[in-house]
Order: sequence, then C-alpha cells, then structure tokens
Amino acid sequence: MKMTRLYPLALGGLLLPAIANAQTSQQDESTLVVTASKQSSRSASANNVSSTVVSAPELSDAGVTASDKLPRVLPGLNIENSGNMLFSTISLRGVSSAQDFYNPAVTLYVDGVPQLSTNTIQALTDVQSVELLRGPQGTLYGKSAQGGIINIVTQQPDSTPRGYIEGGVSSRDSYRSKFNLSGPIQDGLLYGSVTLLRQVDDGDMINPATGSDDLGGTRASIGNVKLRLAPDDQPWEMGFAASRECTRATQDAYVGWNDIKGRKLSISDGSPDPYMRRCTDSQTLSGKYTTDDWVFQPDQRLAAAALFAHLPFRFVNRQYASALESGCAGAARRNPGRCAYR
Repeated sequence: MKMTRLYPLALGGLLLPAIANAQTSQQDESTLVVTASKQSSRSASANNVSSTVVSAPELSDAGVTASDKLPRVLPGLNIENSGNMLFSTISLRGVSSAQDFYNPAVTLYVDGVPQLSTNTIQALTDVQSVELLRGPQGTLYGKSAQGGIINIVTQQPDSTPRGYIEGGVSSRDSYRSKFNLSGPIQDGLLYGSVTLLRQVDDGDMINPATGSDDLGGTRASIGNVKLRLAPDDQPWEMGFAASRECTRATQDAYVGWNDIKGRKLSISDGSPDPYMRRCTDSQTLSGKYTTDDWVFQPDQRLAAAALFAHLPFRFVNRQYASALESGCAGAARRNPGRCAYR
C-alpha cells in the first residue's frame, strides 16, 4: 500500500523535467540565438580557445627575428630540427608533427594563408603581431591543425606613409638589415609596400677539412611587395602580395660527443661545407568583403620552391661517386664545363 501511495508522486517527479523543458522551449522560442563561427573570428582573441597574441614590440624585445625563435614568447610551443634548420617539426602542448612532416599537427599561417611545411621556418618581415591558438582548430582551419595554429599578421599598407631602415649586429659576424617603405599610391584607392631583408645568423661549428668556422647557422635574403586595393566607402578590398625568399642553412653537420667544446665536425677529410639552400617564390591573392555581421576573406596562394643540397661525398655511395667522377672526366673532355659540379 505504501508503494501504491508513492507511485503517483514518483510519476509526477518523472514528468516534471519534461514539463520544465516544454515551458523553457516556449519561453526561448522568441529569442532563439544561433552561434556560428564567423570568418571575422579568425582572430585569436575572438576564438573561444586558449590563445596568445604577441605584439611587434614584444617580439623585438625578445629578439624574435624568425619563426623558429617564437617559443621564446609563446608558452607551450616547441620547434625542433633534425639535420637541417629548414626542416623543423612543431610541437604544441605535447601534440607533435614528427610522425608526418608533410601533414603537420601544427601549421604556420601568414595573414591567414597556410604555409608549406618546408616553409615553416622563415624570417619575420614587417610583422604586426603573432597569434597562437592551442587545441584542435579543424573547424576554422581545416586539416593539419590538430594541435593548433600559428598565425603571423603582417602590417598592411594604408593611408599612413611609413618608412624605416634598421640594422643590428651580434657575435660571430652575424647581422640583420631591413628596409621598409609603405603608404598610399593613390590615396583613397590604392596602397603599397616594399620590404627588403638580409639576415645572417652564423653558427660556431668548424669544418676541419675547409677551415670554415661558421657552420650551424642560416643566411636569408627576402624581398616582399604588397598592393592593396581598398576604395573609400566600399565594403570590399583586394590584396596582392609577391615575395621571394632564399635561405641557406647547414645540412647534416654533427659534432662528436667527445669534442663538444671543440665544435669540430665529425666529417671525412676533403669534404666541403655541407649546406642546403631553399628558394621560394610566392604570390598571394586575397579579398575581403565586410557586412554588418560577417567578414568574408577568400584567398589563394601560389608557391614554387626549389631546394638545393650540397653534401659531402661521405653521404654518397663511394662506388657511385667514383663512377660519377669518371663520367664527368669523360664528358669534360668532349664538352668542357658540361659536367661541372660541386
């Protein structure tokens, strides 16, 4: 009998949530809000994730002149290389790209345009800020963003004329020089900028075969031109950027564990300085259309890269090297200069 008396009460308790949900639905029906990811939320501060934004003055104070130095100012970010400074892997909060170099877990973006994995390490030119978003970002940025993304925001040309020349020197004959000029080409319509950069970060390793004592670093030359078509009182604008970058870095140079202080390479006698050179031509076409609630930003990037490796013969099969030398000797007799190689 007690159970019979309690049954209606229990049944009423089960129905209460349904009644409450129905009432809530009726109350909220007139004020239904749908939250979507807008293109304008491609700013770290607007995303509902863990993020960090570093300004240009903060980058300068920390001596961050290239993307591989970003861990100095971005907690949780780690950039490592194996054999060559041009081929680095990025890890963010333990999520690593080491398993698949060409499909990284963390991708570098410049002005919202993804960079090739071979261009992850690059000198920073005319940077306005750097944004780091931690955690999966596939909804906004697609693949290769399981660990997060790094977005480098560059200074866009506008109606304010700007120009500067900067330079600096450091140890081991390293230096950095940069020239920038930007401003209106036709005020109220067309704006442009030009940036030139030369950056030398020499290392301290020694090749006993050649006497070189600056291995283990990088040397970069970069030129960048931007055009921005932005008519006054119009909701749209278009941009075009073209750049050429050539970077040379030491390739597969190692110091023996028993000669770390001496900094001498473990290398065969007569071997040249091992290095790799990367040259990249890049063109980016972008657009922007702004409404009261949305910002649409399509972009298209065309990039062509060439990699040149200059390796000692210790990395080449000795038999193949001998055949190559013999073949070149015969070709040189028939056509001098045809088989020149280094």
